[in-house]
Amino acid sequence: MTTQNPLPRRRLLIALDRPGGDTPLVSVLLPDGAAVFPDILPAVRAVADTLQDEARRTVAELGQAVTCHLGCDACCRHLVVLGEAEALALLRTLRGLPEPRRQQVLARFQAGLARLESADLLPRLFAVFTREAHDWRHVAEMLAAYWELAIPCPFLEDKACGIYDERPLTCRQYAMTSPPAACLDPFGPQASLVKVLPPVDLAGAAAAFDGEQAHASRVLPLLLCLLLEPRLGRHGFPILEPLPMLDRFLKFAAGHYSRKDPPPNPQAKEYP
Repeated sequence: MTTQNPLPRRRLLIALDRPGGDTPLVSVLLPDGAAVFPDILPAVRAVADTLQDEARRTVAELGQAVTCHLGCDACCRHLVVLGEAEALALLRTLRGLPEPRRQQVLARFQAGLARLESADLLPRLFAVFTREAHDWRHVAEMLAAYWELAIPCPFLEDKACGIYDERPLTCRQYAMTSPPAACLDPFGPQASLVKVLPPVDLAGAAAAFDGEQAHASRVLPLLLCLLLEPRLGRHGFPILEPLPMLDRFLKFAAGHYSRKDPPPNPQAKEYP
């Protein structure tokens, strides 16, 4: 489990050493002492931002600028999937919000769950992400069914992310070069989305890593974090030195995640 109080942190400059490519530098905040994997997620987010910025520059050089902008919040109604470490960190962020904002976000969580229940989707959603998360067909069905309910993310405030600095890795890796209007019908027969992919899927890697070694991916929808909170972290996370832990994670992510799964919408396009 994550610690309840903020850990003392130190800022370090790390180099992302990649064979055959450049070596970008990333400024990261790491705990100043032994910690668990959820505690180093701020550093993982910084790396994710660097990789996504690089992907944006690459497609811009190809003449395909990212069209996402502040106030374009269609992506905030998608089913966002998290690994357990990210879910625990997200709950810590939620618990740390000032009142009355925290109660407002909690109320949005409850409203979203009520929408799922009224649509009779909650049991199926729970089943897919506890027993069938590796069955892409079932997951794709849930992504489309969830979208149809138009449930806004509980952290969406005034058409912007209310926890932008702590937003999930999946959200950080989400960017489009297609017209914003295309995002309003991502699962329709005429969908024509063009997604910008970072070179490494850190979100997927984080769902399959405990800080020391790989394990079978354990994921859940963001909206179910509160509902499943008692089950989170029951496998435990080893307490380790943060810098070697970050290094192990990045090597694991680079070596084991090459995006072999098809996109949720078979008509969507992706930049490699």
